[in-house]
Amino acid sequence: MKTTLYVNRKLLREAMELAGLKGITETIEAALTEFVRRKRLEKLAASLGRIDLELNDSALEEIRRDE
Repeated sequence: MKTTLYVNRKLLREAMELAGLKGITETIEAALTEFVRRKRLEKLAASLGRIDLELNDSALEEIRRDE
């Protein structure tokens, strides 16, 4: 899909350097792919909930001894 948009050139150049990419299209695609991946991971983590581990120093020490 061809789209016209305005992008902060300084930010785009930095993203290209950090990603080791040379093209604008591939840099934007890489950024969007990473954004979607992170949001999916956040959604997955939220759906799994949290586990409260009640470990104190003595319990951790016992686990270390068992290894």
